[in-house]
Amino acid sequence: MIIVMNIAGGMMMYWDLTSLIIVLGGAFFATMFRFTLPVFINGLKAAAVSFKGGMQEEEELINEIIECANVARKGSILSLEKHPVKNEFLARSVRSMVDGIDPSIIDNIIALEIDNLKRRHKNGQDLLDSMAEACPAFGMIGTVIGLIVIMANLSDPSKIGPGLAVALVTTLYGSLLANMIFIPMSSKLKFKSKREQTSMEIIREGIRGLLAGENPKIIRSRLASFIGEKE
Repeated sequence: MIIVMNIAGGMMMYWDLTSLIIVLGGAFFATMFRFTLPVFINGLKAAAVSFKGGMQEEEELINEIIECANVARKGSILSLEKHPVKNEFLARSVRSMVDGIDPSIIDNIIALEIDNLKRRHKNGQDLLDSMAEACPAFGMIGTVIGLIVIMANLSDPSKIGPGLAVALVTTLYGSLLANMIFIPMSSKLKFKSKREQTSMEIIREGIRGLLAGENPKIIRSRLASFIGEKE
């Protein structure tokens, strides 16, 4: 798309600040009014996840859990106190085990964390979907505004050009922002959310095995099923 626009006359030919304010500003405030302020702010934070990279692979996470299982098998759960754990959520769960928290409470805490993750990411997806829905609508509103400017200044040719630019470019901006920014971001957030939920479920099952004192090979075999389900 960018290559075609450059070939067709250069990117600056498609730049219009007024059109961008109409589309992006209008979509932003229309979306904000759909949610309560705390939900909107949390949705923005969740949407930012789609920009982040470097998620830990499930295989690497399973290896971390098995390392913890081997350490605990050679010593005890308390021997994990000084064992380094890369995954933050796994590290918190291991600390809970070391602190002697009841296994059922640890399991409930992990379940609540998974539910909270789902809710946060759902808010982010709803926010991005709302932006994607609003952008084309405000693109059409900008087109109408541009046409009104043209009709009101037919006697002044110098004002017809800017009005026509707003009329055409706002429609373009609305479609581009929706289909190249917000819809892909929503899809990426959904994909990352599923991966993160899978990782947390792996940790949950791994912690159950650790607390039960199971053989690391058995724990690995059970955790490997999550990778098969993902595929």
